[in-house]
Formats: sequence, structure tokens, C-alpha cells
Amino acid sequence: MNSSKYRQLKVVLHQASSPAAAALVDKEYDSRFNSPSALHWNYRVKKNLVFVNVVDELAVLLEQVWRSELAIQKYWRVLPRAAREQYLISLLVSEIQATNEIEGIHSTRKEIRLAIKAAEKSSKGEAYSRRFQEMAQTYLLLFGGLESGTAQFPKDLADTRELYDKLLALEIANEDRLDGEFFRTGSVFVSDGQSDIHRGVEGEELINTGVQTLLEAQQDDEHVLVNAFVAHFILEHIHPFYDGNGRFGRFLLGLRLSEILSAPTAISLSSEVLQQKRAYYKSFMVAEDELNRGELTFFVIGMAKILVNAMEGLLESLREKSNHLDILNGKLQDLKLEQAAENDALEDKHLSLLFIMGQVYLFGPRSGVTLKELCEVTGLSQPTVREMTKVLRERGLIEETNQRPLVFALTQKALELLGLPD
Repeated sequence: MNSSKYRQLKVVLHQASSPAAAALVDKEYDSRFNSPSALHWNYRVKKNLVFVNVVDELAVLLEQVWRSELAIQKYWRVLPRAAREQYLISLLVSEIQATNEIEGIHSTRKEIRLAIKAAEKSSKGEAYSRRFQEMAQTYLLLFGGLESGTAQFPKDLADTRELYDKLLALEIANEDRLDGEFFRTGSVFVSDGQSDIHRGVEGEELINTGVQTLLEAQQDDEHVLVNAFVAHFILEHIHPFYDGNGRFGRFLLGLRLSEILSAPTAISLSSEVLQQKRAYYKSFMVAEDELNRGELTFFVIGMAKILVNAMEGLLESLREKSNHLDILNGKLQDLKLEQAAENDALEDKHLSLLFIMGQVYLFGPRSGVTLKELCEVTGLSQPTVREMTKVLRERGLIEETNQRPLVFALTQKALELLGLPD
């Protein structure tokens, strides 16, 4: 269906002449709802079954997503292990901070980094409690395990509730604890500070049925991106929880995208939503407008635009960092050749350590790297790595920035020598 003149049904109504307006909108609605390009779901908004028309604008956006994904994977596949791990952590920090900020919950990047570190310690059996730790742990569990394919979208209501508890249980106030078998039993409203702008679905049975509908939609192997966006709308429209609906909904969308697209793409969504917060919420308002009769075409177009922008920013970042990584590689090779004839030349093991630290500097959420992390990446013992760092410290290439835990960072001299951006 051509989208050059494709307008909201609400707009069609307002622009039509008064005598013929109702009949014209009825005819346009029937044409859209029954179009061969229309997709349908067994869910209602204001008594209307929701549907999406795959108009030209949407088709072009979906094509952009797949093209961008191919380009992102081209860069992602060739990144060394340390670079990928550090970049995922960096994206996780931005994702958790952004999804909190969208809901008006203040959290600093440092606070989130510490929460992720606490979550890593907790997963290894170490007792360590910190704000946002449970959220960070769930992100690590699901998104951090993408390379091994462990992340899974919930299959039923029990899975959904379990995932919500894992993600947000420690962040939810006692008065907002769930009181139903899976979700809430009471009423919930969304306010803009002056009036209620959305009322969640009433009745536990209707809530359960709606959530089941969005879960079942993800089993369809066709139109996977459209289904993912529609499921996000349905969850937020239902508002099955007393608190945390926005954070959980965006997490669930990211999790579904992680099964369709690459890990960095899936994790980048909330940061872009934060940048386009007004457009994001406007998409919901358009979809819920009674005059639009359950049409979600414009909502899906809006979400696709946000995803495309997120992917373009991610691709630009990966391209820039990969270029710096190539420069780093070249500088290390030059250094190796220059020192080949010197008796006190740095050995390959020292250069490999500089390469790892260069990756952390370029791709990580912080510039330093712990002794323990260096041992894990290199597979060497602490005494061996300590001796290697001693040599590099004596050359003025790295410095200790923290004692407990022991953290090393590249010096200004090293940054210049290795061609890294200051």
C-alpha cells in the first residue's frame, strides 16, 4: 500500500467534509483493515482489534534495519574478544542508565558500572549488595550470554513474572508488590503530572489473556520485527505491573530483538529512546487514540525509526572504534619491528598486554583494567601478569590507578605511542 498520502484515520476524519466524514472514514478503515498488506492480532484497543498495514514507508524502514544489521555484524564479528566484552559492558551501562532515566529514576554511569561489577561478584557466589544490582545481573545473565545463545524470550505467564522479579524485585516499593497469581489485580494509571493519560487494562483475566497474546505473537517466524514492536505496545497498553512497566517493557523488547538482531543492536535501544523520548510517547498516544480504531501502523513506523537511528549511531561508533583498533594494531607492529634489534626490547607478551589494554581503553566503559581481568583474558597466572605489568610500568607505558582491586591504565605516553585518541 502506497504511504505517500497515508494518514491517521483521525486526520482523515478531521479533513473530510462534515456530511461525508463518517462514511468516508468507515470506508477507509475497512480498506485498511482488510488490505492484503494488513497484519492482525487478537488484541483490542477501545474495542477495536489492532492491526498494522505494511505501507511503503514501513517496508523501507524494515529494509534499512536489515541492511544496517549486516554492516554492524561485519564489524562485530572481527572484533577481538576483549573489545567485544568491553563494548557490551559499555552498552549495558548506557542501556540501564537510559531506561532508568526515561522513568525519571536517576542513576549515574559510575553507579551502574558498580552495580554490574556487584552482579558479576554475586553470580560467582560472593555476597555483595548494591542498588540496581538485580537489574544489572539480569542484563548480564541475558544479554551477556548472547554469544552462547542462552537468552530466551519468555514462553508463558510464569516465565514473564519470573523475569520481572529477576529484573526489578529489589527496585519495587512494598506498596507496589504484585498481588495476583502473575500480575496485578488492582487498577493502575499513567499520569503526566496533571491528569491521567492512560489507564491500564482492568481485571486479572484480561491482563493474563493480553500478555499471552503478545507472547504467542513472538512464535510467528514471519514479520518478526513488526511482531516485536506490536508486542511492546500491547505490554505497555496492558500495564500488567503496578510499577516498572516501562523498564520491563523496553527490556523485553530488547530481549526479543536480541533473538532477531545482534547483541549490540539489541542493547542500544533504550539509549535512543531516551534521545527521542517525546516521539516515543507520542507513538503510544497515536496508537491509543479512539479515532484511529486500533491501527498500530504509525506506532510501528515510529519504533522502526528509533531502531534505525540507534543502529546508525552504533554503526558509526563501531566504525570509528574499529579504525582506532587498526591503528593500534599497526603501531604495535611498528613498535615490534623498531625494537627487534634492541636487547631490552619489549617481548610479544608485553605487546599483547598493551593490545588488550588498548581494547579496554577504546571499547570499555572505563579506561582501567584490573589485574584479575588481565589474567582472565590472557589465561596467565597473577605472578606472571604482575611481572609483565612491572616491565610496562618501568617503561612508563602503564600506571596503577587503584590498589584494591589492583587496576592498571595506559599512560599519556602510551596513548601517544599507540596512536590512541586522548
